Amino acid sequence: MRKSLLLLGALACMGITGHAQGAVANFSCDEATVAYYEQGWDSQDEADTWSYQSTSSETWQLRATPTTYGATSFTTVESDSQYSLTLKYGSNQHETATSPAIDIRPGSTLEFYCFANAGYLIYGAWKLYAIEGESQTLLIDQFLWAQDNAYDGQRWVKFEVDLAQYAGKSVKFSFVYEGNYGEDEALDGFRVVQVNDNAASITINEGDQVHFKDLSTGNVDYRKWTFYGGEPATSTEQNPVVTYNEAGTYTVRLEVGEAGAIYSSTKLIEGYVIVKGQAPDARIGMPEEAYLSPFRAAFVPVNVPVQFRDLSTGRPTEWAWEFTGTYPLTSTDQNPFVTYTTPGTYSLMLTASNALGSDQDAMLYAVQAGGAQYIWNIAPEENSDLAAIEMGWYGNYGGTNWLGMSEFAEHFQAPLAVAQIDSVAVYFAKTTCVTPDADITVKIVEADEQGMPGNVLAQSTIKASELKYDEQNVVETVWNFDQPVRVDGEFFVTIGGFPNNDGDDIAMLVHRREVGEKCSAWQYVLDEGENWDYLDTGKWYENVDDPMSFAICPILDYNVTDLTALPTTLRDSQQLVAVNGDQIDLTGAEQVSVYDINGRQVLNTRASASLSGLPSGVYVVRALAGDQVQTLKVIK
Repeated sequence: MRKSLLLLGALACMGITGHAQGAVANFSCDEATVAYYEQGWDSQDEADTWSYQSTSSETWQLRATPTTYGATSFTTVESDSQYSLTLKYGSNQHETATSPAIDIRPGSTLEFYCFANAGYLIYGAWKLYAIEGESQTLLIDQFLWAQDNAYDGQRWVKFEVDLAQYAGKSVKFSFVYEGNYGEDEALDGFRVVQVNDNAASITINEGDQVHFKDLSTGNVDYRKWTFYGGEPATSTEQNPVVTYNEAGTYTVRLEVGEAGAIYSSTKLIEGYVIVKGQAPDARIGMPEEAYLSPFRAAFVPVNVPVQFRDLSTGRPTEWAWEFTGTYPLTSTDQNPFVTYTTPGTYSLMLTASNALGSDQDAMLYAVQAGGAQYIWNIAPEENSDLAAIEMGWYGNYGGTNWLGMSEFAEHFQAPLAVAQIDSVAVYFAKTTCVTPDADITVKIVEADEQGMPGNVLAQSTIKASELKYDEQNVVETVWNFDQPVRVDGEFFVTIGGFPNNDGDDIAMLVHRREVGEKCSAWQYVLDEGENWDYLDTGKWYENVDDPMSFAICPILDYNVTDLTALPTTLRDSQQLVAVNGDQIDLTGAEQVSVYDINGRQVLNTRASASLSGLPSGVYVVRALAGDQVQTLKVIK
């Protein structure tokens, strides 16, 4: 009996062990790396392991901080940094800094940081090469990188280069700076790292993500992750992505098991994620209510408050904004409201700070207040991605096509004040046509109550032969209206009439986005008859399945001050509004808006109202009833 009990006990123990071995918890993350080569330029001896060549008296130096105004030291990234490799700008520079040969291991990545002023990269920038024997390969062109990434600041930026193609090879890395009176630059934190799934900890910055990966063995039917200090705090995904927003040291726990098993396996690593605080990376966000423009970062009217946004990373706690042309001129709010008081083009700067340091972002001549400007729905960082959208045999989206899309439209948000449009510029990618006399018509169209193209306010027509395209330059084709058209609500610019005979090939430039992102492009699709022929009827559709924006630019003018042409009374038989002294009576209008001489809306009502609370002056009253619009001048 005793032997039987002992045997059962042994079998039970074997069962427990079997379950534990069946699912054994283990994990790592993509950020788990170990550095096997490092260069921090924190002493002359360390710096001398590299070779340097110079053609200028202003050559490579070790400095705690670049001499550029507003520059920050590398201690804002790594607190124990002493110096950085800096290059002071000069004339006709061709400077190189080259590493010793490094034996590249599998799974390696090159990391380094650079401090540079975006505004001067056109005058001087570096290129990074990998040198293998007698051959060299360009890894990064700093100027092109800045263009591709819309880099517009003056800050420390981290670069990463995948070295998979150099695994098992001996490679030197060389920075080659060429320029003529550019600006100071600095390099630091240069290291080559290798993936290490056995790392006891990883180090990241506040706000960074960690890409965890489940390395458990055996039959894993369920798993539960716990991330102390992370977002999300728990997960059942196999390879979750977790964000750490607060500096600190955090534990990670993974429990795995088999279905129906009594026992599970757990791996817990205390202090696995080390999150470092960091100085801010200052970023200015333009007012969302402003118009975008090919020539300015933001276009706004005068005398209308607009809100700038802080997009800084690194968790700043203090903000110092400096404006020109506004009231107020400074602010310590995170997202300040200011009002531009005088027409002009203005610069601004943001200094974002926390306990670890500060950073500045300046935008020179970025905001136009008042006046006239080209507007579109394409952000500055998207300008380089304009192209035609070809649909194979079916033609082009935004041009010649055989899918019954007879018109296209670009949707625009309402202006911040009453404005007027006297012309529209369109940029084309292709203008080949065998039907040169085809009429291409552009219209300004009000948005109806459903937000779709509705009442036509103005239109202009030119021939297909007049469309402009230049292989070397982006050129505009302009449609001019007989009279400026006023807009104070959402509107569309529509364009149609593209010929589609054999040989016609016309397409507008378009910026294409991912599903779910901003969309301002619409198309009018004709109905089909019984024989698959297209009818004269159709419907407008927003292109939400393939969001994009056309390179369509109405020229919008906020200087709507010529009120002499407006009637002071309405004499037509379908009068919508009457003004008796200070009293506005809706005789047939559904809505009335009142604007001052600067185009600022001062009253919006669906009922009778009084002007008694407004100061003396000239006002514009605009009445709406369905598709009818009536406008008159009131002198108070």
